[in-house]
Amino acid sequence: MSRLSKYVLLLTVIVFILACNTVTQPVRDAQEAVETVQSFATAMPLETIQSFATNMPVETLQAVSSALPNFADMFNPQGEPVAEWNGIPIMSQATAGQEFADTNTYSFKADATVKEATDFYNGELTKLGWSATFSMPGDENGAVLVFSKDSNIATVTITSSDGAIVVLLTFA
Repeated sequence: MSRLSKYVLLLTVIVFILACNTVTQPVRDAQEAVETVQSFATAMPLETIQSFATNMPVETLQAVSSALPNFADMFNPQGEPVAEWNGIPIMSQATAGQEFADTNTYSFKADATVKEATDFYNGELTKLGWSATFSMPGDENGAVLVFSKDSNIATVTITSSDGAIVVLLTFA
C-alpha cells in the first residue's frame, strides 16, 4: 500500500469519525472541557498555570488553530451545488454545495439516502473508469468509498443529517 493510499485511508477514517460525532459531540465536549479545566486548576499549582499562560506566544496559538481545516463547515455546505467537481458528477438531488480548496474537498447536501448515494457513486465512478479500492458501506447513518484511477484517489464520505445526507468528495 503506497504512502498516498495510507494517507487517504487515514484521512477517510478521520473524516468519517468526525462525521459520526458531529451531531452528538458538542454538548459532551463542552462538559468535558469544563471538567478538564477544573481538574487542571485544582491539580496544578497556580504558578505553573501563570507561567504557561505568560510564556506561550499568542502567535503560536493562532498558527496552530489556523492550520487545521474547519471540518464542521464541511458538513454544512453553503451555496449553489455544481453539476460536477473535478470530473466527478454531483447528484441531481443536491440542494447546497461548497468547495474547500485547502483540503481538496467538495461537500454537498442532498435530499437522498445513504444507499442512494452509495449506489450512485459506485455506478457513476465505475462508468468513468475509477476502480473501487475500499468500501465501508455502513448503514443508513453513513458510508465511506475510496476509488482509484491512474495515480489519483477519490474518497466519497456519506453521512446522514436531518433527513438528508451530506457527501464529501476528496481528491488526493
